[in-house]
Amino acid sequence: MKIINLLLTGTLLLLAGNTSAQNNTKKNIYEALQTTDSASHATVKMQHDKRIEQLVIASKSGMSSNQGTSSGFRVQVFSSNTQRTAKTEAFKIEKKINEEFPEQAVYVNYSSPFWKVRVGDFKTQAQAQAFRSQLIEAFPTMRTETYIVREQIHTSGSK
Repeated sequence: MKIINLLLTGTLLLLAGNTSAQNNTKKNIYEALQTTDSASHATVKMQHDKRIEQLVIASKSGMSSNQGTSSGFRVQVFSSNTQRTAKTEAFKIEKKINEEFPEQAVYVNYSSPFWKVRVGDFKTQAQAQAFRSQLIEAFPTMRTETYIVREQIHTSGSK
C-alpha cells in the first residue's frame, strides 16, 4: 500500500511539474496540485509527510543534499565481520549506548563484510576523545574496540 502511495505521489509530482512551470504564481508543486482545475473543476487532495514536501521544495530551490554535514569525528565502538552474530551484536550495542547516552547519535553501518557502530558527531578530535573516555567509563568491556575515526558528521544537530 505504501509503495502504491509513493508511486501515486511521484506521478502526481511529475505531472504537477508541468503545471507548476506554467503557473508561476504558485509557490510549489503541492499548492499547484491542490488548486481547482478550471476545465474539470477537479481538486487533488494530498496526504503526505510534510518532510517530503520540504525535501522537494529544497531540491527545487537548489539546496544541496549534503547541507548540514562536515568533516569531523566519531567514536567507533564495534566492528565485526562474523557473519552469524555481527548484525545482532551491533544493534544490541546501539540499544545500550542509546539508553546510557540518549543525547548522542548512534550509527549502525554495514559495509561488506563489516558491521560497525559509531557514536557522535564531534567537530574536534578532543571532543571525541572526551566522549570516548565517558564511554569507556560506562562500558569498560568496550575499551579494546573503542577508538576515534574521522568521518563526515551531521552538523544540523539531528540524530
